Amino acid sequence: MAGTSAAQAEDGFSYEGNLTGTFLAASDDRARPEPALSGDLFGTYAFGDFAFVGHLEGSTTPRANGVSSLVPNANADSGSALNGNGHGRVQLSEFYLQFGNDDVTAAVGLIDATAWLDASAVANDEHGQFLNATLVNNPTIAFPDYTLGGVVALEGHDAFPGITALVGSSNGLADNPDADYDELFDVGDTGKGIFGALELQWAVEGLGETGAVRIGAWTNTADFARLNGTAGTKNNYGVYGVIDGNVDELGWSIRAGMADKSVSPAAWFIGGAVEHPLGPVTLGLGLTHTAASGDLGAGFSDETNAELYARYDAIEHLHITPLVQWTNNPGFDDTGTAIDESVVIFGVRVGVDI
Repeated sequence: MAGTSAAQAEDGFSYEGNLTGTFLAASDDRARPEPALSGDLFGTYAFGDFAFVGHLEGSTTPRANGVSSLVPNANADSGSALNGNGHGRVQLSEFYLQFGNDDVTAAVGLIDATAWLDASAVANDEHGQFLNATLVNNPTIAFPDYTLGGVVALEGHDAFPGITALVGSSNGLADNPDADYDELFDVGDTGKGIFGALELQWAVEGLGETGAVRIGAWTNTADFARLNGTAGTKNNYGVYGVIDGNVDELGWSIRAGMADKSVSPAAWFIGGAVEHPLGPVTLGLGLTHTAASGDLGAGFSDETNAELYARYDAIEHLHITPLVQWTNNPGFDDTGTAIDESVVIFGVRVGVDI
């Protein structure tokens, strides 16, 4: 969920949230059918131009040899809140102090970097849009999980772009071995570093009401092992871009990115998505291609993902979404040893907005 200026909220306490249930089954029966449940609750206490923002999140435990285990990108909502043993839990995912006015929004504390960077109007929310992770965020960006850090977002004016700058620890909550909060403060531990990103945004009238262009660069200075097995470690870095637009009610988005292929399994990425409402039903179609680093060696090839969904707004606050996905070389594995090289996934998602 994208950051919201505190100046936009009325003084006092407010909240919003959702519950999401999914069920996925694969064409390869080695992947066990998998039900999953998650929930998010966001609370904001606003006072003047300031606000405290908290985010409680819970999820069930991913099923052993389930769809989300053998097809890693199939369900971006699966296992979003886990302890160090990989079991589902309820956790405080975000808690930060935010300042906002018409020109600047800033936040410091426990933050979600994906809420501030790499945004898209039609491919950004696994609760109501695409479920496949490559259609939620750019897989070449080495985002940390919920991390201690700070962000400043400046509004664009006329020809001047909006600017978002974010700095945080390279290791967020789920990136640490025990997924404990005290590990968040061990920012100087061996192997850890910082995640930093700078993004520019332009509103482009010629692309429609939602027309926007975003370009960014990032670095993650944690110690990444070289994929070719040679000694030593390196930092990771990359660039990315997002273009959004619409033609009447048809929304569309294009994403692309590159990372250091010597340490990043995803060398480069490109994807596109469209979304169109038809009465109470919204249709979405997306296709992505992620190039595997050549340093991975034999047994690894590029991964392609596609998803088609139909979100039905049954009643207020309740939507039901049947969907189908296709993945070629899940997790870049082209051997077919764990799961077929080409796999079709059928599923349904039920979402309740609070």
